[in-house]
Amino acid sequence: MEGTSRIKQLPEEVISRIAAGEVVENPASVLRELLENSIDAGATRIDITVEEGGKKLIKVVDDGHGMNDREIELAVRRFTTSKISSVDDLESIGTLGFRGEALYAIGSVSRLAIRSKRADEDIGYEGYFEEAELVELKPAPIGAGTTVTVRDLFYNFPVRRKFLGSDYAEARRIIEVVTDYALAHPGISFSLRIDGKDIMNLGQASSPIERIEQIYGQDFIEETITLTSKFGEKLTIHGAISRPDRVKKSPLTQLLFVNGRRIRDNRLRAAIYGAYEQEKMHPQYILFIEVDPRFVDFNIHPQKKEVKFHRTLRMYEKLMKSVRETLNRSRTTYSHLGEMPTMRIVETPITHVGETGGRQMEIGEMQPRLQAEERREEIRDESTYIPEKIWQIHDSYIIAQVRSGFIIVDQHAAHERILYEKLRKRKYNTQNFLFPIVLNLTPKEFAVFQDISGILEGYGFRIKILSGRTAVVEGAPDIFKNPTKEIFLEIIDELQDVKSLPDRHLELLKTLACKAAIKAGDKLSGEEMNALLDQLFSCENPFFCPHGRPTVIKISLEELERKFARNL
Repeated sequence: MEGTSRIKQLPEEVISRIAAGEVVENPASVLRELLENSIDAGATRIDITVEEGGKKLIKVVDDGHGMNDREIELAVRRFTTSKISSVDDLESIGTLGFRGEALYAIGSVSRLAIRSKRADEDIGYEGYFEEAELVELKPAPIGAGTTVTVRDLFYNFPVRRKFLGSDYAEARRIIEVVTDYALAHPGISFSLRIDGKDIMNLGQASSPIERIEQIYGQDFIEETITLTSKFGEKLTIHGAISRPDRVKKSPLTQLLFVNGRRIRDNRLRAAIYGAYEQEKMHPQYILFIEVDPRFVDFNIHPQKKEVKFHRTLRMYEKLMKSVRETLNRSRTTYSHLGEMPTMRIVETPITHVGETGGRQMEIGEMQPRLQAEERREEIRDESTYIPEKIWQIHDSYIIAQVRSGFIIVDQHAAHERILYEKLRKRKYNTQNFLFPIVLNLTPKEFAVFQDISGILEGYGFRIKILSGRTAVVEGAPDIFKNPTKEIFLEIIDELQDVKSLPDRHLELLKTLACKAAIKAGDKLSGEEMNALLDQLFSCENPFFCPHGRPTVIKISLEELERKFARNL
């Protein structure tokens, strides 16, 4: 019996939108595809211009092989490519791109223009495309190479455009993409300009290590050691990893590349951590894996972010072995020189939820039954501790006797609260440094620093931005007793994902207070402990640090008596 089918063939317009959505996620994914085309075309220089986070404009200019008029037209058709021609080619892919759908996908959701000229031809051509259909193709004056211009991304796909991030967030993703390809292809010059600002200008580098230094600076090179391991003709691993005495409390820079592409692989990351064997500490690494294309498959993810290695390669074991042997050689070298520092394992601070809808959580929300009068009474009780009966345990917690029992104070969380309120009320003086702190920043760090420098200056920092990506901090609030370059880099890193201006203000204050506060493990004198408690109980909200962690725990006499069965 025939009936109406609920299964329908989708219209071509819907098919093209779905396909475009798999490849084109945001402006950074568009740029990734264009950069791969330029690199595959043999470019030695690539210049990128971006406006409004790539939503308004992405322009990529290269000096690669170029295309003639027929090739410009074909390039934007679906499943057309110069990189593979048979099923066998999929078994050994030696180029970054291979599917032949990127320009079609980009053209389906933008206003696309391609201007190109082959070196062996006299005339260049320019093609204009609307929804991946050629509108006009004409001769154009251009040198050898290709210029691709993408305007008004998702202009015809408002649902997808609505879910794009802010210009700031999208620009950050673009900086990250350009940095990735610049690291993986040191023989190519790269420049990046965003909204009229020069973000990156890298000349050709003679080696990956030189390119790493161009982007991350000499300080990064000094904190890392070079790794080079070769396993026959199939596999080579090389790059830079943290010296064993220079691991960090947070994972600042961790990059893995396979055959010129940045990948994310938790199993390989675990192999690197396993080689270090330093609990709760994070190595920095920029590693390049070069593997015979027959033993790796990139055709498992629409944007080629994931990779599958052939089981015979035993990639996990070989990566761990390479890192471990490099670290052992490093330790031997330091031991021979008598310079190997004593490694101290520091606990990573635990992240807690301290914000609800962008508003600081008050004590009444954490303890709903504690009414205003009870709260005032508790502050009176806990703040009337006996100065002579105060102790520090484990160089991290302060125990003090109060009228109705005793309190335990987390010295770091308490000092955070004190400094946070001082910063918020601007109760500090600015101190000038005898030796200014020089920051050589990566393109991504520099973009963040430019955005927060005005806020920092508003809170008493004295800052100068020099040429290139160099900034100098000449002064800071006097709550910072021992400011270091590492502290400022950690502040920049923690603010990278904060988008809105109010949130950035709030997070900056919390981060500054955290970095300036005394730490767990700092030994305090009796005078210092008394001063800390006096200042804590003078705060508006003494019971929680800015991140929402408790600063004080109270144990009542009644509770003690119950524990020791004295009230039976």
